[in-house]
Amino acid sequence: MKRTHIVLLLLVAGLMGTFVASITSTSRSVDFATAFADPGTEYKVSGTLAVDFPVDYDPQKNTSLTKFHLTDKSGQVREVWLEKAKPTGLERSESVDLYGKAKGDHFQATEMLMKCPSKYNEQNHLLDTDV
Repeated sequence: MKRTHIVLLLLVAGLMGTFVASITSTSRSVDFATAFADPGTEYKVSGTLAVDFPVDYDPQKNTSLTKFHLTDKSGQVREVWLEKAKPTGLERSESVDLYGKAKGDHFQATEMLMKCPSKYNEQNHLLDTDV
């Protein structure tokens, strides 16, 4: 085989490996039951903030720990330990995506994405129909 064939073969193999790795690493959202069944694996858990429980953030004790409860899409409520300062607007968020692992009796999250309410929904705008 020529050197160009070998280089092209290695290049194609590398691209295929990158493609397969990117497809398998895309995280789909699971519920807490799945995450706690396999505590060593990192998962994405989606849900809403459980407003019946307080959000615990004390910057004098630990500036990078926020504790709260999340209700997943199947309705199960679990305590979450977020390894970051309390995000602004957490209580107003419509949904929350957490990335992390189950650890003991809580979910240890390293990253969090929030969907905040839209300022363009019908509740925020009054339609004047008397014109």
